Amino acid sequence: MSLINTAISGLKAANALIETTGHNISNADTVGYSRQEAILESSRGQYSGSGYIGSGVNVVTVRRVYDEYLVDQLRGDTSTYFKYSAYLENIEQVDTLIAKDSTGLQSQMDSFFAALQASADNPAYLPSRDVVMNELEGLVDRFESIHGYLQSQADTVNGQLSAMVGEVNTLVDSIADLNLKILSARGTLDSSPPNDLLDQRDELVRQLSEFLEVEVSESKGAYNIFIGSGQALVLNGESNHLEATTAEYDNSEVDIMFVNSAGRINITDKIREDGGAISGTLQFREEVMDMTMNSLGQVAVALISDLNGVQTSGMDMYGNLGTPIFADLNTDEAARSRVNASSENRLPNDRVIGVYFEDAKSLTTSNYYLEFTGPEDYNYQVIREDDGAIVSEGSTGTDLPTDIYFDGLKITLENGSFQQGDSFEIQPLKHVVNDLEVVLSSPEELAFAYPINSTTSLGNTGSGAIDQGQMLDVSTSYFSKNGELTPPLAVVFIDETTYSIKDATDPENLVDLDPPMNNLSFVPGVTNSLFSTDKGATQVSSYSPRLPEDPTYTAAGYPGLATDNGLNSETFKFYQTDPETGKVTEMDTVKTGSGASAREIAEQLSRIDGVEARAQTTVEITGLTNSGTPYDPDNTFEVWINGYQITVDDLAENQAIFEEGYPEDVPESLTVDFLADRINSHVELKEAGIYAVSDGVSLKVYDKNGDDITVAITGDKPSVGTVLPSGAAASVDPGDTLQISTGDEYVLNPIAGETRGMINNNTGYDFSTGGPYQYEFELPDGRTGMITMDQNYNNADDMVADFESKINALLDSPGEVNLEINERGEISYKVFMTMEGTGSQATNNITIGGSVDVVMASGISLSADPGAGSIFTHQPEAKSIYTGFQFQITGNPEAGDSFYISWNSDGISDNRNALDFVELESSDRLSQGSTGVTYTEAYSRLVERVGSKTNLANNQTETFAAVLEATQAQISSIQGVSLDEEAARLIQFELLYNANAQAIQTAQEMFDTLLASF
Repeated sequence: MSLINTAISGLKAANALIETTGHNISNADTVGYSRQEAILESSRGQYSGSGYIGSGVNVVTVRRVYDEYLVDQLRGDTSTYFKYSAYLENIEQVDTLIAKDSTGLQSQMDSFFAALQASADNPAYLPSRDVVMNELEGLVDRFESIHGYLQSQADTVNGQLSAMVGEVNTLVDSIADLNLKILSARGTLDSSPPNDLLDQRDELVRQLSEFLEVEVSESKGAYNIFIGSGQALVLNGESNHLEATTAEYDNSEVDIMFVNSAGRINITDKIREDGGAISGTLQFREEVMDMTMNSLGQVAVALISDLNGVQTSGMDMYGNLGTPIFADLNTDEAARSRVNASSENRLPNDRVIGVYFEDAKSLTTSNYYLEFTGPEDYNYQVIREDDGAIVSEGSTGTDLPTDIYFDGLKITLENGSFQQGDSFEIQPLKHVVNDLEVVLSSPEELAFAYPINSTTSLGNTGSGAIDQGQMLDVSTSYFSKNGELTPPLAVVFIDETTYSIKDATDPENLVDLDPPMNNLSFVPGVTNSLFSTDKGATQVSSYSPRLPEDPTYTAAGYPGLATDNGLNSETFKFYQTDPETGKVTEMDTVKTGSGASAREIAEQLSRIDGVEARAQTTVEITGLTNSGTPYDPDNTFEVWINGYQITVDDLAENQAIFEEGYPEDVPESLTVDFLADRINSHVELKEAGIYAVSDGVSLKVYDKNGDDITVAITGDKPSVGTVLPSGAAASVDPGDTLQISTGDEYVLNPIAGETRGMINNNTGYDFSTGGPYQYEFELPDGRTGMITMDQNYNNADDMVADFESKINALLDSPGEVNLEINERGEISYKVFMTMEGTGSQATNNITIGGSVDVVMASGISLSADPGAGSIFTHQPEAKSIYTGFQFQITGNPEAGDSFYISWNSDGISDNRNALDFVELESSDRLSQGSTGVTYTEAYSRLVERVGSKTNLANNQTETFAAVLEATQAQISSIQGVSLDEEAARLIQFELLYNANAQAIQTAQEMFDTLLASF
């Protein structure tokens, strides 16, 4: 019986081996199946006198061939591969879209600019303008088609994420169910492993790793599966789920939430950093979709803003200023659509925020977060998403609306109960393409001409030449009236190195601009730009020091330049305002000395960074009277300027005081023309920068450097009862006198009543109806004056006399008011005082100080301590000096040369603005990093970045596919079923089975023989 039992045990073992091998062969193609093998051990032997005799074999268990470390590696390799595979699958579509000529933007931009160039070659040819309009529509269509496809793909990504989350939930439920079955099987089968259930569970975990990077731990035979930062998807027989839900900020995207009995956690950011197809899809959305849509939006905003800017700076075929080509991107509705509030913000949901484009060239391709960080509700930070940099921070205060500036954007917090903890995502560019709309209605409205042009005076003697200018924009007052430059300008050269720019509304009577642009420096032989291109640049302009109480009397003839200009010491403070934060920082303080000249003050102020000060001194002389009756003794009417006698007579032929051609003979009655000619011929005065201009009535003497000017006279004194040589009766004699002024003009600003520009020098005006008529104006001592006009004046003389009388009554210093009315009906006044001859060799002297123009760069401001005796008698008012255009002069102009800038009245064939359109294509119009780029370069960089990421993703996918394949092969070599090997084993086990059967037969024969022997 022992032999039979032993053989039977061998037969059972062989049967188990054969069955296991058959099971392996049957599951050779079953996914996730691990090869199994029956484990045998010999039965315990029985002791006999000759030793232990074996009693056969036992089948201990059937186990699966399994390498835990390789399986874990397979899960990791699977997650990595599917991450890059999902990323590649999506990015390839974007790469194809933006890179192909038929679907990308570059070919359409090329066509548009080619059409512009063709039209610029012949701006009056209407068909070429039609082509430009068609290409404009095509360009917008291409922007919209690309954005539409990207948005469609974004929707597809949302669908993919939702579907994958559903797959994950199904898998984790199945894994938890298998955990229970495995635990149950182990309890009923004497701890023998349920191999097929284990294989099924491992396969499900592998499938799960296609979607997520998982961490697996085993506890008492059950798998616990964790993801992200430790969230448990499976714990023993319990499963938790994921949920694809509307994103916290952007309701057009979905976030991934982990959901369990304790609540919901957003794990999007964490799993995006891990492996699996969900990670790859999220990473694609983050790295590629947002970048592509924002980059497309950046090009769109820059292109639309630039085209509108050039268009509105030009003039169309009808002679009108250009109107925008595209609809405004900064409507309130569009601005508010660029902000997404966090769903976690506290109630009430009443915050209103708008995001506006301020400077298209400064835009980045990043999104931003506006976070109210506390501790106060209105403390905020703006964080750039791309690099995490804080680009703006501060406190908004409770006074809304308020603005925040950064990276070419303006955020306006309009209203609402902003609270600590509030957070908003700013997406300025992502969907801006939706706002593109061509609003220009006809090709004739394309503004291919400039609204301004320049001309050169035919009387110029120098070689100076002015170009045809460069338009910047039409936002300034110069373009406040369509069809007219307000005012037209004259560039007048004082000498070879100095010029002024004047209001040329009346070309025969040039006047100062407001603010004035006098005594500007010119460098001969090089290109000189006439205007500032800094939109924020401002200028404050002082008056000259007011006239003294009386002239200075010098008894012993003219003694020199000892008199003072009367200025007190003055303190100037400069401030810098940050354009983004609005923070004001005090820069420097300048204190000028008592009696300082305008030149000295300007030199001190110009030492401040961003400040350039100019000085000029003006003396206006008019009303010369010459003694009509000879005195006894007679006193010649003599005039000195800065110690130089202008009226010197009887000079030798080789004199060196005046230049050749000067008026040699002093007229019997002095005139302003004679004085001007003498001053302009005087060698020393000319070298000192002093020159004169006469209009036949008044003489203006200028010191272009801003040094003080001293005027001295001697002559007959006005008198009554003058003793005549003949002993005749006494008479009234006017003497030798002149009227002198600083040239300062004080404007009367109407604050009540409307005269509609009807005030003039020829007729009276009825102020008794439609009033009251009130005017406010500055007084020379720094006070503000006001007068009321309420009479009916039959003639201009009476009206002017009453104006002058009312203003004179307000003066606290000597002098008489001289009222002036220009052709626009604007009223101003000057103050003159009388200088008289002394009736002896003594002189009367007046020293007049100059004025200062202070030009400040954008963001710089100035305050002074005004008062009587200061150069700024009022707090200085900063006025813009930005004109909206630029002109340049080259060559060598000479004194008296002039150039004019005026409205372009015939621009139908003018292509200057069309060339500006064309130039946009090759100009750096966007910023990327620290460099400027063209539209083409910006778009090419986008194509390059996406292409590079696509190539990288393709390489990584191929690499990790090979790694995954190698791991699978390694696992297959260990755990997989080889049919050849199994067939060989089947033969082996069949022989084993047959041998054991033969042993049983032999035992039976022996047993039969034994029985037969009895």
